[in-house]
Amino acid sequence: MGPSVRGALSTALILGAFAVSASAQRGPIRVALRPDPTDPGQATASAISLTAADVNTIVTNAALEAQKQGVHAVIAVVDREENILGVFRMTDAPRRLQLVGRPSGSTTPHGLDGATLAPSGDPPAPGVIVFDKAIPDPTILAALSKAGTAAVFETTGNAFTTRTASFIIQEHFPPTIDFTSGGPLFGVQFSNLPCTDVKKVDPNNGNLALPLGLAGDPGGLPLYKSGQPVGGIGIEADGTYTIDFNPAEKVATKEELVALAGTRGYESPADIRGDQIFVNGIRLPFADADVPEAEGGASPPGGFVPGLFPGVNNPRDGQPSVFVAVTVGGLAATADPRFFPFSASAQPGGLTAGDVEHIIGQGLAQAYQTRAAIRRPLGSFAQVNVAVVDAGGKVLGIARTSDAPVFGFDVSAQKARAAAFFSSAGAAAALSAAKLGEYVSNALSDGLRLDGSVAFSDRANGFLSRPFFPDGINDTPAGPFSRPYSDWSPFNVGLQSDLLFDALTGIVKGTHPIAPPCTAIPAIAHGIQIFPGSVPLYKNGVLVGGVGVSGDGVDQDDIVAAMSSVGFEAPPQMRSDQVFVRGVRLPWVKFPRHPDL
Repeated sequence: MGPSVRGALSTALILGAFAVSASAQRGPIRVALRPDPTDPGQATASAISLTAADVNTIVTNAALEAQKQGVHAVIAVVDREENILGVFRMTDAPRRLQLVGRPSGSTTPHGLDGATLAPSGDPPAPGVIVFDKAIPDPTILAALSKAGTAAVFETTGNAFTTRTASFIIQEHFPPTIDFTSGGPLFGVQFSNLPCTDVKKVDPNNGNLALPLGLAGDPGGLPLYKSGQPVGGIGIEADGTYTIDFNPAEKVATKEELVALAGTRGYESPADIRGDQIFVNGIRLPFADADVPEAEGGASPPGGFVPGLFPGVNNPRDGQPSVFVAVTVGGLAATADPRFFPFSASAQPGGLTAGDVEHIIGQGLAQAYQTRAAIRRPLGSFAQVNVAVVDAGGKVLGIARTSDAPVFGFDVSAQKARAAAFFSSAGAAAALSAAKLGEYVSNALSDGLRLDGSVAFSDRANGFLSRPFFPDGINDTPAGPFSRPYSDWSPFNVGLQSDLLFDALTGIVKGTHPIAPPCTAIPAIAHGIQIFPGSVPLYKNGVLVGGVGVSGDGVDQDDIVAAMSSVGFEAPPQMRSDQVFVRGVRLPWVKFPRHPDL
């Protein structure tokens, strides 16, 4: 019995103990912790933001470093919620972009991997996939995705970069170390997309979310002002959009050096950077160099991209936050008014608005007393996004703690939808109708009918979506929702990426609007997530929805999701940890050791 199987068995025992002792009563939620979670002041967002003058300084510093490095760069700056504050194109910066998701030597395109994105009118190159009409052009999309990735990861307690992102999405963690499980955020790259129906995306006002998803290509760094997170900078200069395949080699790319120069005076606090944070005893990376010394001289030729978006032809100030302070179950939180106040499901016997508030309130209460995994100072409580959907995938409510990472707003809903969808009676039929029947067949060959007989958590979904099964065991066949390892890459993971393929390519071609949906299946309209943090919800043994959590560590996400579901738990005999695939027990959830503050 391998370590993955033993972990799943231990998880089942731990969760069973909690399920027996947890109360299903729906009375007031009371916690007494630091800071006081009932104090609305805890949900007040920082008033500090980037100004147009800040953006100009950041871009100038980056452009001067690019000139020193001998590269022609596209430089993008966004605020914390991905609003574009300025895009600067140096003269002769590249306009074509190749996606490289496999180590050098692999030349066969797989899915999005190996594709070359070209601006309108650029003649196609033989032997590669060329998208003729990028919006507005592919290198700008890459720079925006890099800047946005750093921005949506940053909080007052942790600062991550695109190099950090690369480290936590690969088939092994840490990358290149065989017989280790996949990265803790395996699959997060397919989130926060321009076709989401959850995040606020407004191309007319300069918000594309993350045009190419979360980026793992070094060259995206967070920006801070007076110690507060205010946005990100992204650099595209070499025309290659990739990941760091061998992080043990500490070599800064020129794009990363240019981005670092852009952060001069806007650096993240040293004590919260990724390289000060450990996951399972492994130090995360931040950058492979320090901020370069200031460069003098005249600004290099180029300029802010004219006509990119209305009102964004020149640098602009950071935009107002979409999140407002609210109270959920007596606890301080923040919410997007589109999903607050909470709503009821139209499903007969489904979740009521009161149920949604109670479920989310239970999750927030657990978060306020759960020790964060990836936040400084040590001993901070977990900052999370908690989403509830009904059985058909409709978002009934989302609430957040005040400093929850913004990327998790979209991801929490993806997780909730995935748990509800794969636990539904119609999952197999819906996938087949969307021309994804190969995954239905793969699952059936492993004894999984996808007919509502099994309650799937996202930890289980993710386990089935790895290129090795069991997760991390090299030279084993892929899970039923994955591509075989010979075809697999972070751009071609299997069912998750195939669900989104038409939308992603269509957005770049200009044949799909920058608008929802991302998939042909309404119940998972903006895609699925395949790392832990969700469980399905039941009333009287009937599936009524799902709850998803995303924030400060995947085991923390699991415990918050599980405690959110108290009173609405899946029948124990239906849970995924009662199912064996190829002789391996599937997981359900996994709690962190000694989770409470």
